[in-house]
Amino acid sequence: MRLPTAPVRRLARFATAVVLGVGAITLLPAPAHAATVTFAKESHWSSGYVGKMTVHNPSAATLTSWRVEFDLPAGTTLGSYWNASMTRDGSRFVFTNMSWNGTLAPGASTSFGWVASGSGEPQGCTVNGAPCSGPPAVDVTPPSTPTNVHFVTGSFTGIVWTPSTDDTGVVEYQIFHRSTQIGTSTTASYRMPTPPPMVTTYGVRAVDAAGNISPFAPLHVGQLPDAIPPTAPANLRIGGMSPDHLTVRWDAATDETFLVGYEIYLNGTLTSKVGGTSGYVPFTGFGVYTVRVRAWDASGNFGPYAQVSIAIDPPPPPPAR
Repeated sequence: MRLPTAPVRRLARFATAVVLGVGAITLLPAPAHAATVTFAKESHWSSGYVGKMTVHNPSAATLTSWRVEFDLPAGTTLGSYWNASMTRDGSRFVFTNMSWNGTLAPGASTSFGWVASGSGEPQGCTVNGAPCSGPPAVDVTPPSTPTNVHFVTGSFTGIVWTPSTDDTGVVEYQIFHRSTQIGTSTTASYRMPTPPPMVTTYGVRAVDAAGNISPFAPLHVGQLPDAIPPTAPANLRIGGMSPDHLTVRWDAATDETFLVGYEIYLNGTLTSKVGGTSGYVPFTGFGVYTVRVRAWDASGNFGPYAQVSIAIDPPPPPPAR
């Protein structure tokens, strides 16, 4: 997606961005609970251990406070502790930051610890109300494109193909005739009558559990290659962000024969190929993000790029105390 770069207005505190040629969008700040916590025993003996918890801010926004809660199994309790304030309600222990270690810049971490009597380890850990392990990873990778698509006749009449691969698993295949979906399948085959003599194109694409869609594998029926490329995608926009990715969406391009899919580029580098009208680009922190998307058809013609650019600035530093 090599698109021309245009001037962009700067974001303030991850709040609002101006998208070139599209209009305004909103990028929400990272949630206040965007932190993870890891536990380790620094030393241990027959009747107890020294525990250490490390609070890490993996997001691109500054964390201004943290609160870690966990339970200890019966027979284990805590004695002395450090680098945090502690309260207790039954088996539930609550640690909150001190005045000097509550603010964590993006990528920063701090730790606190305690001496335990007993060998039980923390259970049901939360940080700012969210699991200490952090939110589940978002699946942003589409399945591979099906291969070897062809018609078969005999005991079985229809379309067969070699299955796609996916990091989490393909849940279905979608079968299209030109721009119209005619069916789905959970296996690598689709029963249908033998088409009458005509000039047309069918296509098969894979979908995974997260809704990521592969490019089509086209199946030509008397269709000769054409030299007319697809149109450019319309209304390209960045619709949201996570700690690791920006979501990109657009309106479908059109093609006179069969549209196979889209290439997504970030700052001139191809990041993915998809069959739907959305995808992801990596979010790597503050800076300028130029996203380009172009379509290609069953004859290998690539259409013109659509482009959108935003700039994300770091938030201002917290006021001096």
